[in-house]
Amino acid sequence: MADITTQKLPSPTLHHLSSSSSLRVVWALEELSMSSGLEYNLKDYKRVKGRAPEELKKVFPLGKSPILEIPGVNLFRPLPFLHDDSNNNNETKTIVTESRLILQLLSDQYSNGEWVPETDEDKERDTYFLEFANSSFTGVVNSIIYFEIIPTMSPWLVRPLMSAIFNPIAKILKQGLDPHFDLMERALSDEKPWFSGAKIGLADFTLSFPMDTTDQRQYLDEKKYPKLAGWVKRVHDRPAYQNALKKGGSYDLVRYDN
Repeated sequence: MADITTQKLPSPTLHHLSSSSSLRVVWALEELSMSSGLEYNLKDYKRVKGRAPEELKKVFPLGKSPILEIPGVNLFRPLPFLHDDSNNNNETKTIVTESRLILQLLSDQYSNGEWVPETDEDKERDTYFLEFANSSFTGVVNSIIYFEIIPTMSPWLVRPLMSAIFNPIAKILKQGLDPHFDLMERALSDEKPWFSGAKIGLADFTLSFPMDTTDQRQYLDEKKYPKLAGWVKRVHDRPAYQNALKKGGSYDLVRYDN
């Protein structure tokens, strides 16, 4: 991404979907609002029968949230043909999708370095947990959810049968969370209370969504993993996170507004 931190950037607009991973971006924006006075715009989209509305496809063809839009600048254009297709007025703007890319752009362009780890050890730790959050951990969490949701979306006449088939599979898959929880528990300490190390960083924002999912769906045994439960509480107690919940609307990671 181009670095133009020497000039003041326009206020970004976040296209935010209720009950989605987009909340972690709202949280990050609220952190910047509180620390440096960042002004941003929030455009809310409500789920329709648990799904993103078609309206989001007008912003980006995949129709997925979050989507960050910054007018008047060209910071990131990995797919210029999409920009050309949707921009008949030749308006200069930046559109970024995917939570990790959005969070990285916010860190690079708006945060004044406040989320950058201060030591090489913490930089490596932050890099690892960013990848961990987006790959192995979220993969396990999502696989469990798929098998839990299938029965609830089935016609009521066959729902008992579907539950009998899929719920035992979900139960087995939940066992795959323990090695991940064990690793995360060991990584946290008084000296390094955040997954980015001594201070909060991108790994923590990124991990907040899959961890909120495990918290709401009661996958996390707080007695077995007290340090991990403490991390969840620290996140939830932050004023910026609480502001994000108020502004972001519904955050139902069990029924997804169904």
